[in-house]
Amino acid sequence: MSFPMAIKPLIRFFKPEDAEHCSFLMQNHFRNYATNLSVEVRRQIADSRTTEYIQKIVTDRAIVVAVIDHKIVGMGGLKQNEIRHMYVSSEFQGKGVGSAILRFLEKEAYYNGFSSLIVNSVPHSEEFYKKNGFKPLINTQIERHGAKLDTILLEKLIE
Repeated sequence: MSFPMAIKPLIRFFKPEDAEHCSFLMQNHFRNYATNLSVEVRRQIADSRTTEYIQKIVTDRAIVVAVIDHKIVGMGGLKQNEIRHMYVSSEFQGKGVGSAILRFLEKEAYYNGFSSLIVNSVPHSEEFYKKNGFKPLINTQIERHGAKLDTILLEKLIE
C-alpha cells in the first residue's frame, strides 16, 4: 500500500494581493464540495466570497496562505482562538497542507496567549481535525444563507 507524499508548503500571512486567490479557493469549495448544502445555498455562499469579502475579513482575524511553487493552494484563519476559513485545493488535500496551516495557526494562537483552539467543523472534516489533535465537544447547527448546517465543535489544548 502506498501513501501520498507529504508536501511542505510555505505558510505565510495573507497579503492584499492574495485576495483573488483566496476568493477562488472559497468559491471553488462551495461550488464543488459543500454537498451537505443545497445547490442554491452553495451558489449563494460561493457568490458572496468575493475579493471584497476577503479584504473585509482580514481586518479582524489573522489569515494565512499555503504556497507551493508560487501558487496559493490553501488558506486558514484565526479569530482569537477560533480556526476559521480552512480551505485547501483538492489536488493538495491529504498531503499535509492543511496540517501545516493548522500548526502555523496553533503557534500564532499560543503566542497571543491562548491555551486552546476551537473549530466549528462540518462532519466530513471532523477526521482531519481529530488527526491533528482536536477532540469533539458537541454537535451543533449553524445557519448560513437561510440553511441549517450540522457542525461539530472541536477543541485542542495547546502549549
